Amino acid sequence: MNRKIPVVLDLQEIEALKKAPNQRYKSALRDKAIIYLVLNTGLRVDEVINLKLKNIDLKNKTITLDHAKKDSFGNVVFNSDDVVRLIKEWLKIRPKNSEWLFCTVTKDKKLFKNGRPTTPGNKLSRQYLTNMVKRYSRIANIDKTISFHTLRHSYATWLYVKTHNIEKVRQQLRHASIETTTIYTRTAWQFEGHEALNGFQL
Repeated sequence: MNRKIPVVLDLQEIEALKKAPNQRYKSALRDKAIIYLVLNTGLRVDEVINLKLKNIDLKNKTITLDHAKKDSFGNVVFNSDDVVRLIKEWLKIRPKNSEWLFCTVTKDKKLFKNGRPTTPGNKLSRQYLTNMVKRYSRIANIDKTISFHTLRHSYATWLYVKTHNIEKVRQQLRHASIETTTIYTRTAWQFEGHEALNGFQL
């Protein structure tokens, strides 16, 4: 079965997306921390939503997942000092009564159309994170149609470009089968193809 090649951000688009959130707002600082984290770990949307304080070790830069996709496995590591810095900044202002690492920061109770109240400390929704990435991509003037999962695809692609080790990519993405991971050897070609050809032309 032919798999559709996923959309991937280039390095300039990644930098633009990282700069898009306006950190004057609490929610934007949270969003920025999420974007940095996913771009450096490849976490899925549900894994981000269900992260708790106990799941992340900033000192050792490791994440222990107790809510992951079926057949997914293992823990996640990252190397980014920016991720550590942003999460520490977020922890200073996040609602202290929340069990979720990333949560809502609404000051006053508001009612959605379905009548459910929102208060500080609530779990974020998949819809919010999906719309968040789309909103910041517009601010960053990214023309590509992207989703939250595009961050995971971009992480995996650039990890492969850097390491050329598909097994390492598989381990970090926690794929049960290497066949799932090999798609990133194809997404990487758009960024390294010319160099790989080593000047060959006819």
